[in-house]
Amino acid sequence: MKRLGFVGAGNMARAIGAGLVRSGAGYVLAASDTDVAQRERFHAETGGSGVPDNLHLVEQSEVVLLAVKPQVMDQVLAEIAPAIRPSHLVISIAAGIPLATLSRALAAGTRTVRVMPNMPALIGKGMSVMVGGAAASSEDLRITEQLFAGIGEVVAIDDERLMDAVTAVSGSGPGFIFAFAEALVEAAQEVGLSADLAVTLVEQTLYGAAALLHRSPETAATLRAMVSSPGGTTLAGLDALAAGGFSETLRSAIRAATRRSRELSKS
Repeated sequence: MKRLGFVGAGNMARAIGAGLVRSGAGYVLAASDTDVAQRERFHAETGGSGVPDNLHLVEQSEVVLLAVKPQVMDQVLAEIAPAIRPSHLVISIAAGIPLATLSRALAAGTRTVRVMPNMPALIGKGMSVMVGGAAASSEDLRITEQLFAGIGEVVAIDDERLMDAVTAVSGSGPGFIFAFAEALVEAAQEVGLSADLAVTLVEQTLYGAAALLHRSPETAATLRAMVSSPGGTTLAGLDALAAGGFSETLRSAIRAATRRSRELSKS
């Protein structure tokens, strides 16, 4: 059984750990965190042990998963670097932290993988995109895919430069969907629905539409056309969205999020 150590015992670490437990992948889990409550939650939700010391965690692990905030990554890397050995696989899920940052901080030849998961991973419906560092092997990528398969879909890319666009679409995308849901609930109330009924209709409509899009062999454009009868209500609403610049506004949001991801990577 491989020993997997999470540096950081927050929401994503607990989600990944719980997914591994459900899948029966056979990992011995541990997590380090300065917050005692976080360590206790990690143990309660995954069965893994919680330790206060990052260095000790790394020394006792074969796979190290960095699940800390980007702003503390430099400090964490400096702390664990003395304990990283050629046998370690180091995986980072910190948004905006490029593989080059890991390479500079860790010993030459360290096997690294960068992964961008997203918020729906918390309920096992996430989208994770991974890219391997120069020293990462196909086996390292297979191990990484196994770790993240328990929280949703996983895809691999070869060009790390695409991670900024990935961050904008699947990383920030849930936030855009939640904003759309907020606006839809408000609009529903403006046309006479109660708050409770508006929330119920919006949540189930979004859930059902997303499930249909996921399961149907048809494209989003085809499904949109199927529900848009000539002279009907859907087409009237879509025309209003188009007049308001809906598509261009969404494109602007993706461009802005991509641009910000690039800025964070450079800083």
